[in-house]
Amino acid sequence: MILVAYSECSTGKLERMAQKQVNIKTKTATKVKKIKKSDLWFYIIIIILLVTMFLWYIRQMGYLPLWTDNQSSALIAEIDPVTTERRAAFKIINAHEHVQSFSNIAPLLKVMEDCQMEKMILLGTSKFTFYLNPKYGFSEYDKNNEEIINISKKYPDKFIALCTIDPRDEDKLEKIKKFIAAGAKGLKLYNGHAYFYDNFFHLSLDDPGMMEVYQYCEEQGVPILYHINSDRFLGQMERILQAFPDLVVIAPHFILTSKNLTLLSRLLDTYPNLYTDISFGHPDFQVAGFKRISYNVVAFREFMQKYRDRINFGTDIVITSYRAKSRSYIDDITLSYFDMLEKEEFTLPDSIYKMMSKNAREQTDPNTVYRGLNLDDESLRMIYHDNTERIFGK
Repeated sequence: MILVAYSECSTGKLERMAQKQVNIKTKTATKVKKIKKSDLWFYIIIIILLVTMFLWYIRQMGYLPLWTDNQSSALIAEIDPVTTERRAAFKIINAHEHVQSFSNIAPLLKVMEDCQMEKMILLGTSKFTFYLNPKYGFSEYDKNNEEIINISKKYPDKFIALCTIDPRDEDKLEKIKKFIAAGAKGLKLYNGHAYFYDNFFHLSLDDPGMMEVYQYCEEQGVPILYHINSDRFLGQMERILQAFPDLVVIAPHFILTSKNLTLLSRLLDTYPNLYTDISFGHPDFQVAGFKRISYNVVAFREFMQKYRDRINFGTDIVITSYRAKSRSYIDDITLSYFDMLEKEEFTLPDSIYKMMSKNAREQTDPNTVYRGLNLDDESLRMIYHDNTERIFGK
């Protein structure tokens, strides 16, 4: 009896131990299954995030356009018939713009129709300017030269091309001659831009190697749209203008001297073939420039009226396939420059503030009411059309 009881006890104990092991294995298997299931969901979420980021990136780069990207600005529909009729009489020419490729032209033509622009001057541009990434350096500018020349040939009534060069290129003069022969109507230079000067060129504007370029342009009547920071390169610029008095130079962005109208006036008074334009470039600079004009509107109005035969209209948006630079955004930028020239007061659309850098945006009130120049029709006609046509012809 004792042996039987002991045997039954041992058997029960073994069964309990076996069951315990089974339970442990079951729990372990369940836990492993749960872990595997959670790992699976983790990887699924990571993959979804990566795919979403990739799709967002390629859309930002312009490869997944939506119908909304090609919609005109809501501000276009708000333009009253009187303003439409007034602007139509000016035959507006945008004398300062960049485009990346032919793919930008179809929506750009619609923008020109939206904003009543008759013609646009396209500037030869390096890859750096389109992507603002230093790794590209001053590269692929010949490719863009050829692109905009071909655009101007396909749409001769809409576009004029200005080629660019690298001032370090030993064959730069021959390249200019080649591009002029191919259809370019002028030259665009960047070596007066502080960033290009410091990071790429390291050559003064009046470097001996550039003298033959200026001489050729003066002799052949080839205008130069020359980005020059007069704060840094004033002496060099003036030496060029003095050495080549018949050379036509358009130094845009108020020659980066809108903070000093006295100096700007002195330069225009001294050099009769020196011109400028009203573009400011990136929204950070545009908003800052509009504020400057708004705070000193009387002085700026007097300046614009006095030198109305030396100032061109321009936007300098730098039009690429980047999604944020949609048709609506380009409309908004263009209309904001119209407002600055034509109105007594105006506000800026949200799209401009959204494209500002974070620091600049934090220092700007999007509800700001700006004071405009409210220029007369004769001044507007010269700035919008006559000066640019006189320089580049029809």
